[in-house]
Amino acid sequence: MNERCSGIRRNSISKLLIRSTAFLVLAMPALMGCSGGQVSDEGIAKSDFHYRLARNYYNDHNIAMAQREVHEALTLNPEHPKALLLRGFIQMGLKQLDEAAASFRAALKVKPDFFEARNNLGAVMMAQGLYAEAIRILEPLTHEPLYVTPWFAHGNLGRCYYELGDLEKARTYLEMAVFLNPRYCLGYLHLGIVHQDRGDLRDARSTFEKAIKNCPKFAEPYYHLGVIQQRAGEMEAARASFAKCVELAPETAVGKRCAIRQ
Repeated sequence: MNERCSGIRRNSISKLLIRSTAFLVLAMPALMGCSGGQVSDEGIAKSDFHYRLARNYYNDHNIAMAQREVHEALTLNPEHPKALLLRGFIQMGLKQLDEAAASFRAALKVKPDFFEARNNLGAVMMAQGLYAEAIRILEPLTHEPLYVTPWFAHGNLGRCYYELGDLEKARTYLEMAVFLNPRYCLGYLHLGIVHQDRGDLRDARSTFEKAIKNCPKFAEPYYHLGVIQQRAGEMEAARASFAKCVELAPETAVGKRCAIRQ
């Protein structure tokens, strides 16, 4: 999912981990939206219909049709929170970060307890390098008992603190993220990088191994594990890790880096 590392320093993690919407710890709810304002019942129903079409097109990676249908949904009901959320997703994919932030803020204005929109707004701030602002947005989610995917917020907060140079807070939040969801692959990856930068190579190795155990098709942990093995003189094990990385992601930047290391 994400790449770049060869010892990974704090000032490089944005380039390493933030390439597209895939890097972001985002949440896409499956439920239908609701509406307020002066929209008629018929308008609400039609808006929901177009939102469902847009969501299906988005899931099928048909972005052009998803854009058209989400536009129709919001024309019929400008306060459809989940249509606003979906529009934000699409805008993020198109690297329209200011527009995405506006969409997520609009969703929150309509529905202040829309936790997914808050997390995604924080992710946009991260993509823009506004880590202190992202922390302000994300931190309240860690106290919300009704937020059903709290590991996303903890994971994003951990990465924010990493970027700001606070490895201890980064470690604390990322450890909580993987505690809340032991199959949170990205959390293990980021936690391993934090351990690595703290000089805790034993913990880093263990964490990358957990990432691989829980997510065997996730290529990047194999790269980081291979680097540690190589530096420890475990050349055969390192070659196997790099080979697996190449097998899983041959055409990606991380896969190509693994190929060079083999």
